[in-house]
Amino acid sequence: MSKSKSISDAGVVFSRNIDWNLFKIFCQIAQRGGIGAAGRALNRQQPSVSAALKRLEDHVGAPLCVRTSKGVTLTVFGQRLFAICEEMTSSIQNIPHAASIAKESVSGVVTLRVISNLHLVSKLNAVFSEFHRCHPKIEIKLDVAPWPLVLQSLEAGDLELGIGFSDERDERITKIPVIDQVQQLYCGPGHRLFGRTITEPQLLRDEPFVVTSHEPLQYGQYRKRFGLGRQVGGIADNLQERMWLIQLGVGIGFLPRPIVDASTFAKMLWPLLAEDAAPVCTLYFMSAVNKVRSAPAQSLWETALRHLRKDRTGPYQNSESGNHGRRAAALSAL
Repeated sequence: MSKSKSISDAGVVFSRNIDWNLFKIFCQIAQRGGIGAAGRALNRQQPSVSAALKRLEDHVGAPLCVRTSKGVTLTVFGQRLFAICEEMTSSIQNIPHAASIAKESVSGVVTLRVISNLHLVSKLNAVFSEFHRCHPKIEIKLDVAPWPLVLQSLEAGDLELGIGFSDERDERITKIPVIDQVQQLYCGPGHRLFGRTITEPQLLRDEPFVVTSHEPLQYGQYRKRFGLGRQVGGIADNLQERMWLIQLGVGIGFLPRPIVDASTFAKMLWPLLAEDAAPVCTLYFMSAVNKVRSAPAQSLWETALRHLRKDRTGPYQNSESGNHGRRAAALSAL
């Protein structure tokens, strides 16, 4: 084995085994001229700093300091190591600036296939606002589609990111929960049940339904459980049109409670089920498993993680739920 090869191997072993915090401690000792002063700067006890210095000297195999009545004096090798440590410190301190430049330099297009009306989901507003602020050169393209098509596009690798509902058992998709949405059963103002709460959903089995051709799994499971939707009054895949048909009295139908309450239809649609009896669907920010993302897509994914990995919102609670009781009482008094 050549001498250069041996030295190189020794350097690899050294860098792997060394505690890099020891360099930070030594740098403080050298800068402040004493072990006690370094301890105060690092908020550590003097024996701990002395022990760290001894460990570093053992690792490098040479003395770094000479203790004097005034503090410490660096040896020749100590001075060389201190210069190296200052370069290391400077490089580390430059990382935030370099990261900032890297973020600003990311450009291109990030395309997402999403379900409609996401602008009414406040958590997503925060995600996209921060993303655009941090990456103004990245173009955001939203392709609105039914939730099954969102999943199919991700599974096929056609797109990198998507937002919508998902089959809980699908292991081909990486999912970040956004929000749990209560899916209420609504009727319009002219319906005979407007203002009432139905405690036995099976009593609605003869009511015509306004449905979507791509209903979430929870919709279908709930309908089958209580025998609902045998008669179809209308079909609309777009959420706005579905709310419109229900308002007109074409039928009753499932709608996401938080979306309705944030829409212009809020005062014209009545939730028929008790809140704890309604089905719940989870909205997900999604990506295909094991797919290498582009820089724009990865940046958006990391932004979503920062916002959404916190405790996710539980089933939607309407802060004005008490108003339903008051509205019902007013209606019955008419």
